[in-house]
Amino acid sequence: MVEIQTAASQVLVSLALGVISLLGAFGLFYIRKGSLWLDEKTKQLKDEKLRKQLDDALDDVENLARVTVGAIEQTTAKAIREAVKDGKTNREELTSLSKIAFSEIKSKVGPEAQKVITQNLGSFDEYLSNLIEVKVLELKAETGQ
Repeated sequence: MVEIQTAASQVLVSLALGVISLLGAFGLFYIRKGSLWLDEKTKQLKDEKLRKQLDDALDDVENLARVTVGAIEQTTAKAIREAVKDGKTNREELTSLSKIAFSEIKSKVGPEAQKVITQNLGSFDEYLSNLIEVKVLELKAETGQ
């Protein structure tokens, strides 16, 4: 009888250890799964924050470009275009205006916005140059030039 009790105790202990091991494995599985879910949510929040920063930076630069190009068009570019038409000056003066606009806009855009744009689009300077060209074309289209 003692032998049966000993064997039954050993079976119960083995069975209990197996159940505990199985419960531990399930617990670890769900902890890992929860940890991965939390990591994904954290990454998603960071991505949304970065996307908002990029959108804000792009909006700021676009507004500055629109205002600056519009101001240069009103004060200088129109007169230079007329002078080029009349042969009084060369086309290089018109192209120098884009460099002036570039310098003005870049000096007004904060380093953090420039960094965010560079990290996401490759080159702030290239983006700004292209944006200025787009704004000039839009302004010309609006005014019918």
